[in-house]
Amino acid sequence: MKQFPGLTLALALTASPVLADTVTIGTVQTYDPDEFTVDPEALQRFDRSLGDALCERANLSCEWSVLAIDELIPALIAGEIDVVMAALHADAELSEGVDTTVPYLYPDPFVIVAFPGTQTITGMTSVSAVPDPAIAAWHATSGYRIEYFPTPEEALQAVVDGRVDSVIGERSDLLPLVEATGGLVTVINENDRLRGGVIMALRDEDLDLRFAFEDQIYDMTLDGSLNAMTDEWFGIDAADW
Repeated sequence: MKQFPGLTLALALTASPVLADTVTIGTVQTYDPDEFTVDPEALQRFDRSLGDALCERANLSCEWSVLAIDELIPALIAGEIDVVMAALHADAELSEGVDTTVPYLYPDPFVIVAFPGTQTITGMTSVSAVPDPAIAAWHATSGYRIEYFPTPEEALQAVVDGRVDSVIGERSDLLPLVEATGGLVTVINENDRLRGGVIMALRDEDLDLRFAFEDQIYDMTLDGSLNAMTDEWFGIDAADW
């Protein structure tokens, strides 16, 4: 994975009750369509497919338990389930005693678009964008002047008209618009992960189980199988590893 600095991999996992017994993964019946920019059904199927793949690769016997969204963390703490896998955001505030894995999925990355040859550090003083909390947080530390527009089309047009040096936005929004300019503007920076990723939640004492899943997530980023799975379910709307 691309956010693994300091992660200890290939631990010598000893036999434990958690790994020896069936691991119960808690999820929800349906994902709220208002919570995601991707198809919630595709995200739900991705979670199920990845969860099954991780269990198989880790030689874990797993079963799924469907609960209401507000029942997941209480059931985890109570020991009724062992893992929560329901598109949990890495920035979510979870209860004390709950640990999380590294992200296994990132939302669509942000890109910066400008005239060819523009340098993100020396050649930019201003950017345009559509209002977004992730962009606002980025702007707070960027040092650039920012102008907001109602749509990606208007934000890009501000670059074409010379009113700003560049535009920042989600890749899936800007790439089609960039291609339509026929090379007038281009992506000068990509893979900016301004939103947190999607993680699994476990009890904090279940370190062996967490590392078992994280080892397999890492292996899937190396062998390309995680990319293949994200491409299958989301296409351009998910970041590659």
